[in-house]
Amino acid sequence: MPLGALVDTATLQTAAKIVLAAALCHGCVSDIRRLRLPNSVWQIALATFFFNYWLLGARQDLMPHFQAGAIAFACTFGIYLLIGGLGAGDVKLISALVFWGGPRDGLVFVFIMTLIGGLFALVLLVLGKSMARWPAIEPYIPSRRVKAWARRRIFPFGVPICVAGLICIPLFFAP
Repeated sequence: MPLGALVDTATLQTAAKIVLAAALCHGCVSDIRRLRLPNSVWQIALATFFFNYWLLGARQDLMPHFQAGAIAFACTFGIYLLIGGLGAGDVKLISALVFWGGPRDGLVFVFIMTLIGGLFALVLLVLGKSMARWPAIEPYIPSRRVKAWARRRIFPFGVPICVAGLICIPLFFAP
């Protein structure tokens, strides 16, 4: 019996949205502070998916979601192994969020994540080049972390992943 038959579905979906958003915000802050995405972030993303699935009474097939998540995992894990461009936490979180989106919204999430990540990387590259060429601009950059990332060419990719996930929450919960 679906839980939606016993309790107000809209209230529980709102609670699931809040939990997912809080987990993504935690992941973003953690990646900014320590350059690490905690496992709890992707685990909560998957748990909220299954909670929402159960809440709606399992009206849809799960296989397309598993396929989208598996394809995302294979691609991102390949990048992790071959290039080292992503961290293990990034791989797991991208896979979990593409699993959430499934075939309908997974590619939208990837597009938004890539767009935000590209803009963020461009800003860091421009800052790094500018600081190398004109050291006098350093006092005008307010964040020590951003200056350090730009100098050392470090890119916390968890930030664009989490921001794209936050942007896509309404899509993920759409019927």
